[in-house]
Amino acid sequence: MVSNQRVNEVYNEVTSKYESHILNKLNQIKHTGKTLTIFHQNICGLLNKKELLHSLIEHPVHIICLTEHHLHDGELEGMIFNKYALGAKFCRKAHKGGGVCILIDVNLHFTNINMDKYCKERDTEICAIRVYTPSCQTVVVTVYRSPTGDITNFLNTLETAIDKLYNNTTNLIICGDFNINYFSDNKEKQKLNSLLNSYSLYSVIEFPTRTKNTTSTAIDNVFINKFKRENYKIYPLINGLSDHDAQVLNLPNTSIPNNGVIY
Repeated sequence: MVSNQRVNEVYNEVTSKYESHILNKLNQIKHTGKTLTIFHQNICGLLNKKELLHSLIEHPVHIICLTEHHLHDGELEGMIFNKYALGAKFCRKAHKGGGVCILIDVNLHFTNINMDKYCKERDTEICAIRVYTPSCQTVVVTVYRSPTGDITNFLNTLETAIDKLYNNTTNLIICGDFNINYFSDNKEKQKLNSLLNSYSLYSVIEFPTRTKNTTSTAIDNVFINKFKRENYKIYPLINGLSDHDAQVLNLPNTSIPNNGVIY
């Protein structure tokens, strides 16, 4: 029989651990009040991977950008993402797989940017949101290009889309799976760089995003105006949900609402 003293000891141990957990989360919240965090991953099918959100508990993020979610409109719209709202999406109708979406913390104010006219399955799958914070407006764009897509059509369409979104007062961030390997010097990389550099956008990925057998590539990418964002941080997050590793972008000194939500 367990003594009352031992019961009290166990209760105090559990309570202490719980209080420590809450304090850690509160410290994280205080930190996120000044840092906007954006997550991208080619999820290779979202339907049975909602544990994605649970994998982010140790890495709280405000915006989740997903490529290749493989869902139809009704399937994606019917999913519940806990503390996140479905901010934007594109779903294929004629072909299987593909698709892009953006989930955003329900405490952030945002508007959807309709990008449907720029979308063509396999060639250019794209969606975007505009995020409003006290310090600035940030447009987040998520892109997927299939390796079987038309690269010329992709580049032309992407340029038209960016031209609509770009201005000198808005921060523009483009992330996604471009299926262009930035670990090699190839014509597709040169053309994409030329296009994005003309809008002061530069790749910040310097680590592999996909490893298959003994080959590592950087076909997933994040583009920002890094000259305006000298204090940005970018790092990989390996969560085992896909053969693509996630990329996490931290943008310090970005004032965002802090409503006391514990992730």
